[in-house]
Amino acid sequence: MVVFSAQGGSASGGDYFPEKSAYRKFKIKTVEGQSDVDCLREVLERRIARILTQNDADRWPAPDVILIDGGKPQVNAAMQILKKHKLNIPLVGIAKGPERKRNDFIFGVKTREFIKFVNENQDLLIRVRDEAHRFAITFQRSLRKLKHKNIKTV
Repeated sequence: MVVFSAQGGSASGGDYFPEKSAYRKFKIKTVEGQSDVDCLREVLERRIARILTQNDADRWPAPDVILIDGGKPQVNAAMQILKKHKLNIPLVGIAKGPERKRNDFIFGVKTREFIKFVNENQDLLIRVRDEAHRFAITFQRSLRKLKHKNIKTV
């Protein structure tokens, strides 16, 4: 999952990443101003609502892992939301390191098994994060173009 400038996106993958039919776009509705953490909270709350819904037609499957594009503040916010909803989904964040030259992994869940999974799949997780970022940026740009187009036609 990634949050970027008042829009969010989630990329999903199965045995053959990416699984584009499971990608989701989110327009931020409740956050005013620029707050990555608050935008992440909104997107994750809405995503979880679709996991927990009683209506089968609207239900989305729960992910095996939640990947956050962000550091400790974003991971902590996501962990609070998971605890609030009593969901036990492993979570890891990927933050750009100093000078944006490396990726730092921030664990929300620190079981031996999950740490091993992340260590063995770092390249895949980085690709998933980058794909979600690309997806969200493309969505943001399309909304910006639409907004400018509508302004010109008025």
